[in-house]
This record gives sequence, structure tokens and C-alpha cells, in this order.
Amino acid sequence: MRVVLVGGSGHGFNHLQVWRKLPGLTRLTVVGRDTGRLAELAAQYEVATSLDLAAALSEADLVDIATPTDTHFDLARQAVAAGVPTIVEKPACRTVAQAEALAAEAGSTPLACVLNYRCSPVWLRARELVAWGAIGRPLLSMWPVLADNRHLMVGDGFRADAARGGGALLDGAFHIVGLMPWVLGTPMRAVTAWLGRLASAPPAGEDTAMAIYEHDGGAAQLTYSWAVPNPARMPAATLIGTDATLLVPRSAKQPIELIRDRETSEVDLGEYRTWPRNDLGNALTRFADNPAAAAGETWAAALGMQRMVEQTELAASTGARVVLG
Repeated sequence: MRVVLVGGSGHGFNHLQVWRKLPGLTRLTVVGRDTGRLAELAAQYEVATSLDLAAALSEADLVDIATPTDTHFDLARQAVAAGVPTIVEKPACRTVAQAEALAAEAGSTPLACVLNYRCSPVWLRARELVAWGAIGRPLLSMWPVLADNRHLMVGDGFRADAARGGGALLDGAFHIVGLMPWVLGTPMRAVTAWLGRLASAPPAGEDTAMAIYEHDGGAAQLTYSWAVPNPARMPAATLIGTDATLLVPRSAKQPIELIRDRETSEVDLGEYRTWPRNDLGNALTRFADNPAAAAGETWAAALGMQRMVEQTELAASTGARVVLG
């Protein structure tokens, strides 16, 4: 299998580590613009490199786009135009309109998005437990991500320019926005939101997002910030239902906890305990094994997530409750 990876820094470097260990890989070509960085990767990891995407595509079985958000559309267009199955880092594109146009241009060529949280043993198990009725009917849930990532929104990186990267909601909370309905098993119906700059400054976007998403019978609270100097340790999600509360950890090394009748018990990963804990590796491997299936599972989901992000941005900018759809 011949894989072309576009982008070898940032998230792209994590992708490189996955691809180079993929069984059946015969050639990995990293495409980029920084000749110095490409030379480093070639020397350290013995990968092929190229400055020319079109030339690399002519000898590719799969393409992985792991570059800044604002470049996804143009790069993926070249890949699908060449008829090569393509996977794109999240978010799919800078806007919903671009993602829809890209899907139309791809036609029958598989086009997928990296939704690695859906390949995490922890989140798969949490979703399974909720579906089984372990907490009863979902009432309230809290989804906090608090980090000190102020360094991401300065300098010449794409996150320092809202026009290129959006802000923390699109670039980071995108995953959480998609997890909420997926794990809870119920669509979000409406949203009210606040987006702010606690540490960042224009032209960077917001560094903090807070939103309440309504669903049938309850609500989900998102708190996402890159501007927390001393972040606290807390569960990745607290899911409160009519019968019990589920505490979802941030790592598969920690137990899932179920609180019922004021007693706390640990829940193992079930059938997912044998899965690799590298959810990015799981996602890329799934794409490599069956590009068409991965495309069918992820691109429509990524579009739905991006619509929710844009509608959340609308709610924040207008101060109004926005019905989702």
C-alpha cells in the first residue's frame, strides 16, 4: 500500500507515526513545503518526500491530508480529482459550504474525515453503556476541556488567524460537539452559547467556548477553553441519567465509573479492552482497511458536526437561542 501524507508537522507528525507502522505499507511519501523539515523526516524515518502533490498522487493508493484547516479544501480537491481515496483531519474544511462542495466533487471516490474519538475504546464503551440503559434516560451532562494552550493562538500559525483556523470551538471543541449526540444517543435540538477571548487577541479567534445544547428530556453543557493557566483534573464527561451517573475518564488507563444508589463501581472496557488505545491509529487503520466504509461513516457525521459548530457560532454572535437542524 502506497500512502501519501500531506503535512509532516503538528498533527501531521502524529499521522506519520501511525502510517509508518501500518502492516502492508510499501511506501510512505510526505508532501510539504518546508524542504528542511522534509529532509529531517527523510533522514530520521526513511520516508520518501515531495514538494509536488500532483506527482505524489500519481503513485498513491491513499491520501491523508493533515494540514491547517484552511488548506483542506484545495488539497483534498486535488486528491479526489485524481481518484485517490482521501482522508482529511478534522474539521473537514473551513466551512460547511466547502465540505459540501468537496463531497460533491469527490463523487464515488472515498472521502473520509478523521473522527478518532469514535475509534476510542473509552468513548465506544461509554456509548454502549448509555445505549444499554446503564444511566437510564439522559438528563444532564457536562463536557469540559480546560487547557493552557495560549501558545497556539500567537505567532504565524494558522490558529492565530480566525479566518484560517476559526477559533477554539471549530478547531478543538469540534470533537466534543460530535461526541454529545453520538454518546448520548439523542440529537441536539437547540443551542445557546458564549464565545470569548480570555487570553487571545485579534486576529485570533475565541479561545473559550461555553454552550448549552438542548435535547429531548435534558441538556448538555460544553465548556471548552485553551486559556486556563492552571487546568483542573476532571472527567472527560459526566453523564447524569434518571437511574445513575457515568464518569467517563480521559484515558483508557483509568476506569469508567458508574454511580448508582450513592455507590460507585468501576466498569471495564468490555469487548473494547483488547483494542489499541491509540484512537488516531484506530481511525487511520480503519480507513486503510476499507476506505469506502470509513467515508460513509465519517464525512456525513463531520458535516453534521460542522453545522452544529456554525450554528453555535450564530447563537453566540446573536445572543439568541438557535434551533439546530
